[in-house]
Amino acid sequence: MKKHDESLFQIGEVTKIMGITRKTLLVYEDIGLLTPAFKDQESGYRYYSADNMTQIRAIRSMQALGLSLKEVAAYYYDTENLDPYLERLMELRAALDRNIQMLQVRSAKRGDLTVHKTSLPRQVCFCRQYQCENVSEASNNLRDTYIAAARTGKMSMISRMFTMRMSQETDKLDLMCCIPMEDDFDGPERMEFPETQALSIYYRGPYEETATAIRALMEYIKEHGIEITGSFRSTFMEGPPNRGENSEDYITQIAVPIKG
Repeated sequence: MKKHDESLFQIGEVTKIMGITRKTLLVYEDIGLLTPAFKDQESGYRYYSADNMTQIRAIRSMQALGLSLKEVAAYYYDTENLDPYLERLMELRAALDRNIQMLQVRSAKRGDLTVHKTSLPRQVCFCRQYQCENVSEASNNLRDTYIAAARTGKMSMISRMFTMRMSQETDKLDLMCCIPMEDDFDGPERMEFPETQALSIYYRGPYEETATAIRALMEYIKEHGIEITGSFRSTFMEGPPNRGENSEDYITQIAVPIKG
């Protein structure tokens, strides 16, 4: 075949368009991830179709998520048991969500009440409810809940503790203190929260002033006609001990679950 279809791409064109090297394409071919649309047996030249280009883009996307080429190949060809690869992708998505969240945390500035769309993860928690007179009492109750949760030996080492306001009145501290646990934790304090969409503000400042962010979220929700589906949460992102006594730099994610 001396004259090739004009719809096919030479290897040099593919590397330029896709931003990859010739060696990378040959590796994809060697492990069975990619088969050129045509290979000239005399010259050894390879030619690629638009479908090949789409396949290359898909492989690159999965690599960008953190999958190895071995995992990508297994994902495509082990059609009998996809569960391990789906679980791996879920883990990678969770890690990406955490990284995005931490970037949002680090970018929070004093007085910034920007509303973010986010996803609150599914969690199993050790929970206790308290009627608190002030922030100091709330902090003590949260600490006591943390100690009790830690003594079960089932506390999560990844997720962050949070409180939920059981009343929408910002001057009341009717709080549920929640400590994330491992899934197999079982006890009277166990509560499970489903994954849900939410709106949030990353508030930089003292805990005593987080009601400012709650009111800002309330105004945003009212203005946009959004339906909330749960209580306001305060997740403690940056504070003591890493921020010490400098409460101006404490960062708290104020979030509320929403419909849709």
